[in-house]
Amino acid sequence: MVGLASVLAEEVLFECVKFAIMLLLLVAAVFIGRALRKKRDAKKDR
Repeated sequence: MVGLASVLAEEVLFECVKFAIMLLLLVAAVFIGRALRKKRDAKKDR
């Protein structure tokens, strides 16, 4: 029973880490997209 609980805890921890990484990638994509849009809009205004 202890083995099953530790496997479950490892699985939950793994999923939490995976979720955090996906969230960081999403935030990075938003910031990169915002920077690219600002650059493009600055070029368009010239």
